[in-house]
Amino acid sequence: MPKKIDREERRQQIVRTYLRIADRDGLEAATSRAVAVELGVSTGSLWHYFTGFDDVVFRAFQLIFDRTNARITAHVGDHGGLRALMALLEEALPVGEETEREALIVTNFWGRASSKPELGRFQSEVGAMWLRQITDHLTQAVDAGELSSATPVQELSDVLMVLITGLQVECALKTPLAQTQRQWRMIRHCLSPWLTDTGRTGVGL
Repeated sequence: MPKKIDREERRQQIVRTYLRIADRDGLEAATSRAVAVELGVSTGSLWHYFTGFDDVVFRAFQLIFDRTNARITAHVGDHGGLRALMALLEEALPVGEETEREALIVTNFWGRASSKPELGRFQSEVGAMWLRQITDHLTQAVDAGELSSATPVQELSDVLMVLITGLQVECALKTPLAQTQRQWRMIRHCLSPWLTDTGRTGVGL
């Protein structure tokens, strides 16, 4: 009797294979044929699990953000205020080997967003969620006396969100702006005018 295949597990396997090829060989090399060869199956068999290759790409895009959000949740933990903010930024900015790899793939996906509205909508949803989290952490920092009561929380949140997005592009382009120390200097520059002595000591800024 043929082995029963778990449909969702097979879908996840296909998406993970796509991301592995994209990470290893570049996004252009991550074709449906390459995925099928890596899995040792025919290309046509992939479409038993997806409506088409665009569906694979979209699921891969979702998986990257699911992984990032899981890391953010784990890293933030029970922290609040500036500690929580710095934990979020450490996972969202391309400042480590894993986040750098993800930035290269995600920025390539953005190129598809103009012709694939579902990618753009999903990116907007993730961005809005991160913006809310950043705003919450900054508000907590003000309440905890880590930031001045005069801190323009919403405007500062917007700037940090734009930095996250922009620095992923700089990472993909391999510009000097993407250097890890330089990224953290930008973050410090944004926060420094509003830091109190408590905040400066608490997170080492």
